[in-house]
Amino acid sequence: MAAADQLLNPSDDSTLSPGVRARAAATLLRLALDETLDAFWRSVSPRMTRNGRTRMLCLQWYVSPSVARQWYTVWSGLSAACHHHTYDLPPTPAEVRAWHQDVSELLRVLASADA
Repeated sequence: MAAADQLLNPSDDSTLSPGVRARAAATLLRLALDETLDAFWRSVSPRMTRNGRTRMLCLQWYVSPSVARQWYTVWSGLSAACHHHTYDLPPTPAEVRAWHQDVSELLRVLASADA
């Protein structure tokens, strides 16, 4: 999360374009979501860490359905932003900042559900 924050708020001497920084920050945010979900499932049911998309679908039975829906929505948006296609524009820094706030909240919620 801190590295994504640094990419979104660069120093004046940054040589990366805003689009590259935003895509890199989106990749880091998605990685934070994936690692947090893996940690959650290791504490609840260790076999779920190997089940890819299933672990997101089953999340609604362990946290509120609205949190599970938001998790999937944010993860999907970040996944789309991480994949570079020639004809797609990169995410804007403002979009990634909004995802950053969502990810921060989701990590906090999942950490409290794990406890």
